[in-house]
Amino acid sequence: VAKNEEGYSARSDLEVSVMEAPELIPLSFGREVMNENDLAQVSCIAVRGDEPLSISWTFHGNAITSDVDIMTTPIGGRGSNLVIMRVRHQHSGLYTCTATNAVGSRSESIELKVNVPPRWTVEPTDKQFAQGSDAK
Repeated sequence: VAKNEEGYSARSDLEVSVMEAPELIPLSFGREVMNENDLAQVSCIAVRGDEPLSISWTFHGNAITSDVDIMTTPIGGRGSNLVIMRVRHQHSGLYTCTATNAVGSRSESIELKVNVPPRWTVEPTDKQFAQGSDAK
């Protein structure tokens, strides 16, 4: 109700809606370190926040688009899965999921660490030496 100096009043109903920015659960690959050729999977889920939500992934700050190595798939309107079918050394690094709506955006990041078996940088060769000589 509002009144002016002359005593006139006005009344009106007002509806207020409060929108909420996204809130993400922490990301996890399920293990601290993955082995080469393992399957790696992480889900990005917005537990709060008004829809519509847009969810995107980056790797070292570069947008990820689904390809042969890395696939992203939506989970309803509130999440996204990132799957690496066969983890390689080049997949090591920082993955970030960002959820955005009309109010704002939130991001969660996780580092993927990959164990890679040792490899020879220079292949050893057999050599023969006489007993008692310097092996140089």
